[in-house]
Amino acid sequence: MLPLFIFEPRYQKMLDYSLASHRLFAVALRQEHSSQERPHSVAGLGMIRAAVKHEDGTSHIILEGLKRVQLMQATSYRPYRTHRYQLCKTQRSNEIRIHALREKLVDLIQLREQRSCSNPPSAEIQGSDASAKEESKSHHLLNNLTEVQDIELLGDLVASTLISQIHARQTILSELSLEKRLNQLVTFLMAESFGRKNKGSA
Repeated sequence: MLPLFIFEPRYQKMLDYSLASHRLFAVALRQEHSSQERPHSVAGLGMIRAAVKHEDGTSHIILEGLKRVQLMQATSYRPYRTHRYQLCKTQRSNEIRIHALREKLVDLIQLREQRSCSNPPSAEIQGSDASAKEESKSHHLLNNLTEVQDIELLGDLVASTLISQIHARQTILSELSLEKRLNQLVTFLMAESFGRKNKGSA
């Protein structure tokens, strides 16, 4: 679930069209050093689950991610960019390896939770209700993640909630092999958890 604030006039038009038709649009990461706002070739297709429009034309929405899509040729650029696309199918080959990587992923999530519990807020904010609520939400999220049985869904949830580096998330999004995707996710998660710099998958 991705909360978005739609304020640019072109995306206000895109949102109006989406709400009046299929309620779908894709979110793509812009390629670095691209002067033409060229997106990465793999994007996330989402459905608008909630939308609140304000008097000034801006909107707050909740977009639910549904599928990976491969962006094909662009069909228009104004008022907003549109592309032909095809759905990406996740590839599963070595199920034994996939389940082993899931267990490793769960171990890393639990380790993150343990570290969070052992590092309480500082004395200045320890009495803050807001801080306590955020801490509770974090523990609840980590507990819920470990209970997800669908391995592909678990990987996507962990990538979107626990990986802070946006290009690492794009690398995981673009990988169609579930085994390789989970391996990359474990590598990135370990790098962030233990403070190592990471430039690729294991």
